[in-house]
Formats: sequence, structure tokens, C-alpha cells
Amino acid sequence: MHLLVGALVILDPSLPIVDIRSGTSPIDDPSVAQQLDVALQKHGFCYISGHSIATDNIKTIFDATHRFHALPGPAKQNIKINPFHRGYIGFNTSTAVTSSVEKPTRSNYSESFMAMHPILPDHPRWGSAVFGPNQWPEPLMPAFKIEVEGYYDAMESLARELVQRLAVALGQDAMTFDPAFDDPTVFLRLLHYPAVTRPAATDEYGSAPHTDHGFLTLVSQDFSGGLEVRTGNNEWIPAVPIPGTFVLNVADILSYWSGGRWPSTPHRVSLSTKERYSVAFFFDPAFETQVRPIPSLVQPGNDDSPIHYGDYLMHRFNSNYDYRSTP
Repeated sequence: MHLLVGALVILDPSLPIVDIRSGTSPIDDPSVAQQLDVALQKHGFCYISGHSIATDNIKTIFDATHRFHALPGPAKQNIKINPFHRGYIGFNTSTAVTSSVEKPTRSNYSESFMAMHPILPDHPRWGSAVFGPNQWPEPLMPAFKIEVEGYYDAMESLARELVQRLAVALGQDAMTFDPAFDDPTVFLRLLHYPAVTRPAATDEYGSAPHTDHGFLTLVSQDFSGGLEVRTGNNEWIPAVPIPGTFVLNVADILSYWSGGRWPSTPHRVSLSTKERYSVAFFFDPAFETQVRPIPSLVQPGNDDSPIHYGDYLMHRFNSNYDYRSTP
């Protein structure tokens, strides 16, 4: 099997492609809902096509990503990640120590720029947890900020559509999750994985095997490859880059909300002789959200106690990022 996209042939896309037909398909479209449910039950991952994000938007954010990572080291270090998880995350400063997949012995070999939802000083939680100012690279201003925020706004619109489509796919009313996203927790991460000139060690990754902490993740990839997803048979399959699509994955909080119907699937990024750029958008509920599995989806005997999203998030951050434990 292969997929032909323009002049590019994609061999054996191992994950399902779901066309959500934004703008033409109603939110409660049963065909889209069924495709999402089938894909996410089996894999916890799928490709999303037929979305509302313009090709120019994606090109612009990748251009911005390249410009940021081309900056000299000191310019990036000037906006080193702050206590509110915003700014530059340097090489070898994050480790997936909370991973249930394997215990990594090396830090991730990647660098990234992190922006989050804008917060004003009058926010009741200002100055705590992830509630603080974004940081911006002065040499690229103001264009970089405009481009990043433009992409952020477009992706938030798509994510809100998917929040409702995912509720329908779970057999619920489209508005089921909406109250939890009145003040969402949102991360936009511009990632760079450098090329390696030697074979990577077996315990060396761009991103070690892990699951995501929140609700859903949408990843736009370049054509280098490297993202891999673990199957139910404990095999690793590539999430091959497919133009015009996003890779969607279920994260821990959504998996719990679904009563485990949809797994939060381990994934990783392997290193290669080609450098890789990607843009990851994480859309999570409000910090104070108490998450309990949807009652109709809870399996007998399974835990259905509430999880405080913000507490879970900060536990993951405190365990995985060096800056959380150094002065």
C-alpha cells in the first residue's frame, strides 16, 4: 500500500488517516466520529487531514522555527526557559524519567522554543505554576512573535473543533468537554533535532519513549522522519511525514477521561544523519480541572477517582526538566 501526495510517494502509512472535512462536515458527523474512535482505540494516534489550517500558516511557522534555531547560542540562552515553562529549552536538559516505557539513561538530544497561552498579571494564579510571561528572542522581533501567535490562534481553533469531535467519537454530546477548556492550558513547541554523524546508541534519542501528559497533541512534521509509535505488540512503527496532515495523539488526561478506551500511546523520536524540525501543539484543560472517567466508559473494577490536571502536569514537569530542580 502507498499514498501518493503530489509527486511524493508515502510508503506504507502505518497509522490511519482521518479526514475531518472542516467546514463541510458537521461536528456530530457519525462517519468522522467512527473513524476517530476506531483509529484511537487501536493506536491512540492518527493523521488528521481535511483540517482548517492553511498551507501558508504551516510554512510560516516552519520558517520561524528555522530562524529561531539558527540564532547564535547566546541569543537563545538569553530567553532560557523560565519557571513558568516558557522560553528556550536547551540540549540535554529534559529526561523522560516519569516514562512507564523505559528508564532513559540520557537526556533528550533536542532543543526547542516553548510559548504558552498568554497570561496577564491580573490572572488569579499569576506568578505560580505555568502562569507567567512568555519570552521572545529580541533579534527576531517583532515578526517572530506575530508569526508564532498567528499559528497558535489557528491551531487553537482546530483543537477546539477536535475537542468536540472527540467527545462525539466517545458517544457523548459534542459539548461534553467544553467547560474544561474555558481557560485552557496550551503549549506551542518549536523543536529541532540535530543530525548525528555516527550511529545513535541504543539509549540515545531525540526524544526518549514517553507519553504526553495532557489532552491532545497535534504535530506538524518536516520530511525527515524519526517520529515512531509503539504498537500493542511492543513494536515501533514510523509515523511517516504526510504533507498536509497533522499527527494527532491521545495524551494521558484524555485517555483517563475515556475510561482507557483510547490509550495514551508511547512514542519517541529517533536520531539520524538528517536533522529534523517539528512543531508540536499541546491542548489541555484548565489547570484546576478535576478529571474523572466518563461513567459509561469505565470498566468494572477500574479506578475512577478524580485527577487534578494541574497537579499531574506539575508532577511531570518537576520530574522531567532540569530547570525545575536547579536554582
